[in-house]
Amino acid sequence: MPYAKHETFHIREGWLFKGMDAVRHDQRIFMGRDASERLGLGRNMVRALRFWMTATGLTEEYRENQRTTQRLTDPFGQLVWEHDRYLEEEGTLWLIHYHLVRDQGGATAWYWFFSYFSQPVFDQSSFVSALQSWVIGVEGKAISENSLKRDFDCLVRTYLPDRQARSPEDLMECPLAQLGLLAEANSGRVRRYRLLRPDPASIDSLVLLYVLLRWQEGKKPDSRQVGLAQVLREPANAGRVFNMGTAGLSDALTRLNDEHHDLAVRLTRTAGLDELTLPLATAEEVLIHYYETRR
Repeated sequence: MPYAKHETFHIREGWLFKGMDAVRHDQRIFMGRDASERLGLGRNMVRALRFWMTATGLTEEYRENQRTTQRLTDPFGQLVWEHDRYLEEEGTLWLIHYHLVRDQGGATAWYWFFSYFSQPVFDQSSFVSALQSWVIGVEGKAISENSLKRDFDCLVRTYLPDRQARSPEDLMECPLAQLGLLAEANSGRVRRYRLLRPDPASIDSLVLLYVLLRWQEGKKPDSRQVGLAQVLREPANAGRVFNMGTAGLSDALTRLNDEHHDLAVRLTRTAGLDELTLPLATAEEVLIHYYETRR
């Protein structure tokens, strides 16, 4: 599992567009010796951008003729490029967030934070200690504490809005800071942070359904039923990804059923357990539908 592959650089405004555009013109640009000059970034930033492009699910790398090549993912990266390449839709930001946190093999600390971390208020020390314990449990060995601290710093900068006044030319804030998932908690000299529950109305109902179906296809592909507790608590499922509780999920599903009757999710109680029945659609079909409705 990778740690601190971002070279301490969080995603900057305009970086993901730059990366998609570059890969479309040259699928080996990030592997070239002249990548820094062509992209207009320092060498460490080039390595960071290469990492972020795959970690966010916008591109994938594969081997072709014994050479590493990078391309836009199908369909996600291609749909974003075609319909929202400048990341102006909040739904696209939520989708990028989802792909960033859904897989421990990508941005491991991000996956762990949204799938396992249980402290709503935290500082660097509590974050690193809990992450290290999880890493030892999963991998059987510890990771450099400095690497985990770098992941902590970068994750905070990914989601924390930049309160400092900056000129339009100094675009340092990560686009995902707009999602409202993190805030500073006033607690004295030690900087502490609070994980926030976002407004359910800010999450497009089709984006929510896409996440539900992706989890189902990965874990229970032969079933359309999933327990409400699994949706709320299982790693990489909607409750964890969006930091959403029962009330927020209920509001979002009500909106989905009102707006998209053919994609409705039914809630039933079976043997005393709340269970959701998902529609007969694939995650890919829902993703395509989402972007087609944005034209």
